Amino acid sequence: MSIRSSTPPSNTLPDESLEPDATPVAVKRWLAHIVPATAIIFILWLPFGFALTGLIEEWGILGLFVKHGIFFISDTSSPLPLHALRPLTILPQAVAFWLDNNSFFFWHVLLILALLIKGSSVSYIIEKLTSSSKLGIIACALVIIYPADTMQLSFRSLHINWALSITLLGSAVFLHALSLNRKSHALMLSIVASALLSSACFMYEASLLLACIPALFLFIRDGMLSALIQIKQKLLEHAIWVAGTIIYVAYALHTAPLVSSYQTSVVGPNLLASLKITYTKLFSIGLLRSTLGGWFDAMRITKQEFSSYGYVIAASIIFFFIIAAILRLDSKPKKADLKQSTRFNCRLAIAGLTLILFGYFPFLISPSHLLISQRTFLFATPGAALLLLAFISTGYRFSKPITNIVFGFFFIIGVSFQLYQFHHYIEISRKQATVLNEITEKFDGNIENKTLLILDHGNQLNYIWMFINEGLTGSLSFLYNKPISDIQVCHMPSKYWQHSDSLGRKGRCVENAENWTFEYPTPVSGPGFPASEQPASLIIPKTSIVTVEIGKESEDTQSGRTMPKSQGVVVERRDAIESARNSQTRFVRFEDAVVNDKFDWTFGKWWSMELPTHGTGWREAEWDIGSFYHHPSAWKIDKHANLAFEFKPGSNVVYELKGRFTLFAEPNAQSNMVIKLNGKILPIQWSENGEFEAQIDDGVLKNGGNNLEFDSPTNDTYFGLSARLEGIHIKRQQ
Repeated sequence: MSIRSSTPPSNTLPDESLEPDATPVAVKRWLAHIVPATAIIFILWLPFGFALTGLIEEWGILGLFVKHGIFFISDTSSPLPLHALRPLTILPQAVAFWLDNNSFFFWHVLLILALLIKGSSVSYIIEKLTSSSKLGIIACALVIIYPADTMQLSFRSLHINWALSITLLGSAVFLHALSLNRKSHALMLSIVASALLSSACFMYEASLLLACIPALFLFIRDGMLSALIQIKQKLLEHAIWVAGTIIYVAYALHTAPLVSSYQTSVVGPNLLASLKITYTKLFSIGLLRSTLGGWFDAMRITKQEFSSYGYVIAASIIFFFIIAAILRLDSKPKKADLKQSTRFNCRLAIAGLTLILFGYFPFLISPSHLLISQRTFLFATPGAALLLLAFISTGYRFSKPITNIVFGFFFIIGVSFQLYQFHHYIEISRKQATVLNEITEKFDGNIENKTLLILDHGNQLNYIWMFINEGLTGSLSFLYNKPISDIQVCHMPSKYWQHSDSLGRKGRCVENAENWTFEYPTPVSGPGFPASEQPASLIIPKTSIVTVEIGKESEDTQSGRTMPKSQGVVVERRDAIESARNSQTRFVRFEDAVVNDKFDWTFGKWWSMELPTHGTGWREAEWDIGSFYHHPSAWKIDKHANLAFEFKPGSNVVYELKGRFTLFAEPNAQSNMVIKLNGKILPIQWSENGEFEAQIDDGVLKNGGNNLEFDSPTNDTYFGLSARLEGIHIKRQQ
């Protein structure tokens, strides 16, 4: 099962096809590809189990399934026409829901299976390319643990992971087809591979550019000229392979004029104009993050976020023993094992760089995607893994022990990065589950064409990571197994209405004896932005409202209504969410899991892994992207804003508050800024660069929940903004 060159290769590799492919040998070969990927996935899932639930789009998808019934294709006539250019994008989620519509169990199974296919396919390709089982295993590990992307381990990326995995699987199948002597078998497998590639494109269009993998494989193995000759000699097979992408392109060209697609909304009116502005980001962000930036963050996360390293080290040692056992069982003689030529490794590096650029290129058409590292690096990861593999392969020519140590280092920090990513999303999932649990304890689901008004005393709802827009309607529709679409949210006691205008500003909730009035944000303007209009207020009689209060420290009569026990499906779904909320992380402990007498808040500690804002009066987090350090901040968009946090103060201790505002939209915002902690005004001392500090006297901080308030004017001629906060830090005064 190897690829046979039609011309003499530029470097001599062992021809494994000379050995009969006996069944026991074949089983060993496939185990060598599957077992390492399985071991890594087991390492990642073991501490957390199946605790992860929905986060953002997942809830909206579940809401669509509840409202319209399950559907597997998102074409122009489906309930999801926005994604008609990705008709298979809903397929993995639909299959998971079809298999079990009361929990996220099969979402986990499908994510695990996608990672297994991804790792095993890469292992197969590299083992056939290098005739080295060890390099295949290393490539398998790298493509799963590579730390550039920050969305691999969430269900938001389920369809993207599957698209990438199917692309790699199709590439492996096609490369095997090229090795077959019997023409009919080669053509049949080429058709299968092309169908896989086409399916991946129909699921996520970024798969298109990875159709170059087989050609790059031939280039790596035999050089440019020989690769071109081989493509010409097997032109029909390659034409069938490329046909998979042509079919998708034809579909996209036909469908694009028929629908207002997601792609059109992110690209903007002029594709070429966007690329002229963004093309440099292909290197300054895409290439830099893929090669160095991801590992830089992984090292810092490993150093800063883990309370202990016992699990990571023990898991890594077990994985290396598994590798040793697999290699020992591999009885095939490999004269060229780990002895690739310098020219071969150079071509491997060039191919890796090419795949990185091709994998990241599709995101250049969307400026907003350049500000995040979620999903944008998944398709660049195979190329990045190849590039690093080229260096590792070169290292084995000089010193196997040192190179093994180097790979061990990369493995440990890569696994640490993925564990922290998993932990990050599960912590958000638990916060969401806590909110959903409280709502279901107080709301029986009987809406009867009324509006559900949620008074959120915890000031958490309606941020991106806490049920923004369709997230809340979708999650409640899922939990109650019926459409619940008319929901209003007010943060309390500030009574900010969590309806955002185009600038992210919130409105006001006004209560009187008979009605609730929801006032839209007041008109503002800004440079290049004409004055906005304020729609008429939304007035809803109290007789048409079901009110639920959440996030109160002391509960009273509000908890009178409970979930009816007779509704089996509803109870099962609520129990699944409750189980996720009560799940415990095992074996590994992270620094942010401990409440103590030190508090550090930024709107995201690591690039594109934002933290849910526990407060009100803030716009969503923004990132200033640097070469290696990326800084989050958020605009204060209301005169009164607050941040809530947990603290455990010591007795008879004076603390200090420090923070920094990076920009002020209102000329007098700094001088007029008033900061209160639990109602007590703090004396502020300002520095020229927007930094501030204040002393916190003993007794001001409370054991448990604390509230930090910021009062300052907004500028209605500059988008209604006030000041942009980078972060705050509270610790014992030195």
